[in-house]
Amino acid sequence: MTTNNETKKCASANAPTEIGDLAKRRATGRLRLARAPKRTALRWRRNFRLLSERFDALLEEARQAAAQRRLNDAVEMLTALEKRVGGLFDEDDETQYFYFANPLEEAICDRVYPSEKTRRRAPIDYPLFYFTLGAVQFEARRLREAKTALNKALAFNPVDAETLCKIADVRRRERDFVGYLKATTQALRFSYRRRDLARCYRNLGSFYLDVQRYDVATAAFYFSLTFDESPDARRELKFIESKTRRPVKAPPFEKLRKIFDAEGIPLRPSVETVEAARALAIRARDSGDFALAARCFDVIWRLAADEDAKAEFDALNARVVE
Repeated sequence: MTTNNETKKCASANAPTEIGDLAKRRATGRLRLARAPKRTALRWRRNFRLLSERFDALLEEARQAAAQRRLNDAVEMLTALEKRVGGLFDEDDETQYFYFANPLEEAICDRVYPSEKTRRRAPIDYPLFYFTLGAVQFEARRLREAKTALNKALAFNPVDAETLCKIADVRRRERDFVGYLKATTQALRFSYRRRDLARCYRNLGSFYLDVQRYDVATAAFYFSLTFDESPDARRELKFIESKTRRPVKAPPFEKLRKIFDAEGIPLRPSVETVEAARALAIRARDSGDFALAARCFDVIWRLAADEDAKAEFDALNARVVE
């Protein structure tokens, strides 16, 4: 009789062989596609395109059901869809599949998580799919399933701040404040959009509110408002007033800086994110992709207060408009 532990050991021992076989099958499939007659290759590509289009339609249907709070229907749709597309593009020992929202996210990932594997783009938006599944499971209070889905989303895009913030939500509901702070800090590290930065600072405010550090919570909520005017932040500030029984005011910037420095909270996006944006901007500018270069310099100057990047953005934006 084989015990559960023995079964796990057997599975673990066979895993490298299975992964290696998967890589070989994929390589063989790519070779067959390259060598196939033109009509056959076109048919294969058309069939996969139809699968991708069907995936997009079914995912949108599930998202609509979730928006209407038909959570069980949404979970059922997404689970059925996962059976069709799950595992098709998992990482193997030769290839890592990804799906980034834009070139900047890919540049950030390359800088933070360099890999010797061949990186290929998955043909369908797995991060959005698994984020949606995780978010629905979270709303349905199925926290274990939510974490599983969200971690799968990160496998295809490990620098997605929105997914990391949702993982933080799961941790907070579990009362795992250390995990909540860790996920929020990681999300802040990769944030380049103002709404994501605002969300991260609101999360930090919530953390310090939970541990009754009202001065730090107040600073974090007010700082989040510099990136996005959110009723959630305003509501939490009102709650702090009710708890402390005194009016809360936005701290002067120097006081806010001291509070953040004492807690190790960064005031700006991480150096890695800014430098990834700068390197991509220069590369895009030099190759003639002025629109991408302008977007990257825009991120740098707006979020890092970099006047040189502002000058580059203005010059490039003028060329794009022309």
